[in-house]
Amino acid sequence: MKNLKYIFVSLFAILTSCDGDDVEIQDAITPTNLSVSSATAADNSGMITITASATGANYYHFDFGDGTSALSTTGVVSKTYDMIGDNTYTVTVTAGAGQGKTISETIQVNVSLAFTDEATVTMLTADSSKTWFLAAAQPGHLGLGPAREGIDGDWWYPKWFVASAFEKCSSEDSDCLCDDELTFSVDANGALSYELDNKGQTFFNVGHKAVVGGAEDQDFCYDFDTSGSKAVVLSEVSGNVPEDQTTGIQMNFSDGGFMGYYVGSSTYEILSISEDLLYVRTYDTENPDLAWYHRFTAEPSEEMEPENLATIYTDLVWSDEFDVDGAPDPTKWGYDLGAGGWGNGEAQTYTDNAENVRVENGMLKITAKATGAGGGGATHYYDDVTLIGATETNLQDFEGAAPQFEAFGGNSTEVIANPDASGINTSTMVASSFKPNGSEVWAGSFFDLDAPIDLTTSTSISLKTWSPAVGAVVRLKIEDQSDNTKFIEIDANTSVAEAWETLTFDISAASPAVDPTVSYDRVVLFFDFGVSPMGDAAYTSARIKSENLYEFTYGRVEIRAKLPSAGGTWPALWALGADFDEVGWPATGEIDIMEHVGNNANTTSSALHYLGNFGGNAVTDDTSVPTATTEFHNYTVEWTPDSIKFVVDDELIHLSFENNATTPFNKDFFFIMNIAMGGTLGGTIDGAFTEDTMEVDYIRVYQ
Repeated sequence: MKNLKYIFVSLFAILTSCDGDDVEIQDAITPTNLSVSSATAADNSGMITITASATGANYYHFDFGDGTSALSTTGVVSKTYDMIGDNTYTVTVTAGAGQGKTISETIQVNVSLAFTDEATVTMLTADSSKTWFLAAAQPGHLGLGPAREGIDGDWWYPKWFVASAFEKCSSEDSDCLCDDELTFSVDANGALSYELDNKGQTFFNVGHKAVVGGAEDQDFCYDFDTSGSKAVVLSEVSGNVPEDQTTGIQMNFSDGGFMGYYVGSSTYEILSISEDLLYVRTYDTENPDLAWYHRFTAEPSEEMEPENLATIYTDLVWSDEFDVDGAPDPTKWGYDLGAGGWGNGEAQTYTDNAENVRVENGMLKITAKATGAGGGGATHYYDDVTLIGATETNLQDFEGAAPQFEAFGGNSTEVIANPDASGINTSTMVASSFKPNGSEVWAGSFFDLDAPIDLTTSTSISLKTWSPAVGAVVRLKIEDQSDNTKFIEIDANTSVAEAWETLTFDISAASPAVDPTVSYDRVVLFFDFGVSPMGDAAYTSARIKSENLYEFTYGRVEIRAKLPSAGGTWPALWALGADFDEVGWPATGEIDIMEHVGNNANTTSSALHYLGNFGGNAVTDDTSVPTATTEFHNYTVEWTPDSIKFVVDDELIHLSFENNATTPFNKDFFFIMNIAMGGTLGGTIDGAFTEDTMEVDYIRVYQ
């Protein structure tokens, strides 16, 4: 405001004279010959300089076309635009001489503004140049997980696999990855560049071996020199990315540049960055549903010898030796009951039945069983899909030629004779949607319409449904069959079981809102959306917990157990934050002492899940236990205010985590022991599966 006041005072002085005591206001003359020119900075900074001149002008007003303006007596101003990308603005310049005498001119200015983030550039380059190395001594230095965008734009994180801390540097097939040096530099103009020195060998994903003419049916190091310099451009990450899971910045490498492991990608999303740690994610060009995770450090990694556990906790404070036959001790254990899999797409229903959980002969036995009930899933029927507006339009009644269904996630859909021609639906033919146990929680199907429908003049869509259960979530999605990123979707819940009812989907409540430019010509339906089928379970199991019975902070936990081996079993010994009901997962924190899957028998894993590092981004590692399914082993976690360490048989630490005041691992946790079936980690269930058992000899806590 001080500058603007100065300009107006100056203008007033120019337009008046002050000889003697009288002030005489001069008659202003309208300026002429206004000319305007602009010069754009070549550094993509968004800055332009605009020069204006006019005969008889005393001041110049600049409207920059982005809602901002400036006033000048010289006719020369500089302006920096802040909209990233290539943009065109209409600039209006008004030359004035006072008393309302003005003349105006407009010009178009084209401005290119490159995205940048000074903090990221500084940490990548240490102001000028910095070399990064594979974090070979850290868990998760090379990891495989799901794509960051799940079905329907939802973020879903299955459990995942991460290479062990020493595997890549100790195997001849992959040790070349540990020799790579990755150098980021920034020049005087702020341009970012990258140089890879891979010592003449490249670690190739097996799906890309054709690039080098490889013959191996696995990931392999090939004599393939990809060293050299590339330009790097930072940009904002697009898509459905939760803010706590990314910096929001990605690196785009020129000329096919990549960061050591070849998966065909040249774009790397920065998940986290500090002065000494860089964590990135990229997507396989051959299989975009898969994401690869890399950890790099600013110092060369030395292959460390595994550390033995030296416990600081020796006083036994709580245990269950499982010495009394019957149900687990009710003063120590409660149950989680029901189906759903807690978001992991599991196939079992948890019970407290003795056939699934019991203490017998000094052992806790948790048994997963195949029941064969209900055909292993749930069937829903639907009919009379109707668009409601000023009039009602039948979109599909299944009485004529059956539509061509496309199913996904394990679902199957077909047109059948009405199995319950009673109540509100006595039609002859209906659609049947079967969601088997073990299918994805987002399983469903779609059919295409002959022509787009106008949702802008419609109020709702209705359909008749028949469900085996009350409260099943039915998600209706209407999308553009040529571009499935353009859609609306609405949920409704069933209110009756084993009878027809009409569900109405309010279009005004759709997310996102209806877009009049979109061709809505595909109908997608999901039943039991977000959970495993709400029908009779094909498998039963048990999940016991010490919640509200025994909860503790810090200590050494030992669990001696023998694990099931059948394909599809997923046993786990773990702990969850006791404030789970208040803050939810993953904010509550999760300590996975031991997980095992029958489809990868005799390899056990441990993990830590918390905000910023959960699901596909968890801190995790695995270790070989050759007799895990035939003999008992001790699965141990040493949990202190400063660290969390996982070992098997109290020997070599296979995962070590630096605990501090910022993590959720400084409060009470409770125990959980269970066997899940199938799901995102358990995988395919053996078709011949009947039952399998996890036996636990004891659980002990030392402090």
